[in-house]
Amino acid sequence: MAKINLLEKSVFELIAAGEVIERPASVIKELVENSIDAGAKHITVEIKNGGSSFMRITDDGCGMAFDEIPTAFLRHATSKVKSADDLDRIFTLGFRGEALASVAAVSRVEVLTKEAGAEMGGSFRISGGEIEEHEQTGCPDGTTIIIRDLFYNVPARQKFLKKDVTEGNQIQSLVDKLALAHPEIAFRFIRDNKPVRSTSGEGDYYSAIYSVFGKQFAMSLIPVDFSLNGVSVTGYVSSPLFTRGNRSLQYFYVNGRCVKSVICMTALEEGFRNSIMVGKFPACVLNITMPPELCDVNVSPSKTEVRFAFEKSVFDVINFGVRSAIMNADSRRDVKLEKKEIPSAPADMRSQDKILLDKAVRAVEDAVPLYSKSEHALTDDVPPPEPPKVFAVEQKPVYTQAETAPFRIKHEETPFVQQQFTEPPKVTIEYDEEDNEPEATAESIASENTFRYISTNSFTGRDKAENAAEAAGITASPVKPRLRVVGEVFETYIVCTCGDELIMIDKHAAHERINFEKRRTELITSSQLLAESVRVTLSPEQYAAVYEHTDLLADIGIDVVLSDGSECEITAAPSAFTGGAGAHDPADMLLRAADCLAAGDVNITAEIYGDFQHTRACKSAIKAHDNNTREELEALANEVWVDDRIRFCPHGRPIMLKLTEYELEKYFSRIQ
Repeated sequence: MAKINLLEKSVFELIAAGEVIERPASVIKELVENSIDAGAKHITVEIKNGGSSFMRITDDGCGMAFDEIPTAFLRHATSKVKSADDLDRIFTLGFRGEALASVAAVSRVEVLTKEAGAEMGGSFRISGGEIEEHEQTGCPDGTTIIIRDLFYNVPARQKFLKKDVTEGNQIQSLVDKLALAHPEIAFRFIRDNKPVRSTSGEGDYYSAIYSVFGKQFAMSLIPVDFSLNGVSVTGYVSSPLFTRGNRSLQYFYVNGRCVKSVICMTALEEGFRNSIMVGKFPACVLNITMPPELCDVNVSPSKTEVRFAFEKSVFDVINFGVRSAIMNADSRRDVKLEKKEIPSAPADMRSQDKILLDKAVRAVEDAVPLYSKSEHALTDDVPPPEPPKVFAVEQKPVYTQAETAPFRIKHEETPFVQQQFTEPPKVTIEYDEEDNEPEATAESIASENTFRYISTNSFTGRDKAENAAEAAGITASPVKPRLRVVGEVFETYIVCTCGDELIMIDKHAAHERINFEKRRTELITSSQLLAESVRVTLSPEQYAAVYEHTDLLADIGIDVVLSDGSECEITAAPSAFTGGAGAHDPADMLLRAADCLAAGDVNITAEIYGDFQHTRACKSAIKAHDNNTREELEALANEVWVDDRIRFCPHGRPIMLKLTEYELEKYFSRIQ
């Protein structure tokens, strides 16, 4: 057996640096997070050659004391953690004390730093972990760190770096993520002497998204603001009409820290279920705020992963928040008509000066002779004629349209790092002495409009009177303008008008969604005992998920008996699937449910019943080219119009599109 030796300092520092510093973007991440923790309001990141040869991070944070600069480059030296108890409540982005030591071990580092109020700052140089300079100097408040020649002493790591363009794009993407998480900080990114990104730092979340992704992406967003069980989610998601073919634009933050989380991703896509096309993915910028003791960020050296103490609470707050945001948004597809200019007369090939001169001559000839033939033309009593208006501006009708402000969430109301847990609004109800009927006050109306679709009342039982009122079509929501059915085109689309909008409804997609919503709860009515139990072998992950959620499986009609090891028996299955053409394999149902539960998705109803619901809703719906009476079309159109849930078919196709009067008049040149 080989002799056990203690590694030299230079060797174990390189090994430790390899866990933290993978590429230039890793350096930028660690140092910019330190600047954020230092309270900086302005951060500038500059790179050259993809960061491999030069990186500079400048901030106006608290800076470092002159005597503490060398200590900051020692491994496990930090000002953010003092005891083991502090690891349970981490508010800062950095806390390991490994960033500066790891960067200094594989590059040449220069530091200029000064505390506010100090007369002199400090200059510090270190290369490969060896200190080369430490002296006082004049510099502004804050810290500037320059990194040169990354991996100069580790050629094996240097040769695995990608092209400069690729590494630069990684850094730019990282800066964008940090700018989205902290809109209160003004970020500036300079790449090869060219400024490519700049945010205002005014604290407006929507403004930060606009600066990073541009106008087209920002205008397609829907605001999300929801709280449940002490966990809140704020931010924006893309409209179901603007989806992508991948998950590249899904950004999740936990207490201001950008993380990769399967729980968050699954909850987001569950919130969009039955609202987007299969194979398409939503985009989002969401920040989950919770007490720091309920999440563990001390998982990996890169600090990009996080564990939750209560995964279901995180899943539910994202799922319900996204669903509510989609319901509250207007999801009708707008139609834009592109008009092609058709010349009304042969083009005049003369020069512009010649055309204007001929117009002026004709105007003078038409005006002057009429005046000269008058018998009072040369008398002093008659005033001279007004000069002809040769170039008078033609007055055209002006069409005005009310502008809608973009979605905004004020930063003061939704901070991302600090916690704010407020009590739900109280509803005040006053009773009239004569008829004892409850009368809602302005406060109750405001509280009701604050959250219309999903709230705490959504999860409480309702009495029979309320259910009867809902069945009769009596709701407390504001009455919409009446929808007028004009007719039908191609025996597929219902044509309607409402105010200044022309609306078209796909009758098959609309009826399919109506059937889907009505039969959503009809499937889970009873559980059918199996004549012979079915034995299923589960993986350790699936077994643990089934063991923890046995009650949840029973609620949807699957009764299981667990045995020691990795096997279980299914004794009952949902009656909708136990016979007939829709019969399913109980073992397959349990395996699909176990996979969902193991992945953190507790909404297994949609996973198991989704295909069956879609099939039943589609087969029983009105088909395109069916011959329907006008009364049937009017009933279908009005049901779609009053129910805000019916905006997409179960497969994600849009149901309605609209064309405004303004667009029509513009297309037909009635307005310019």
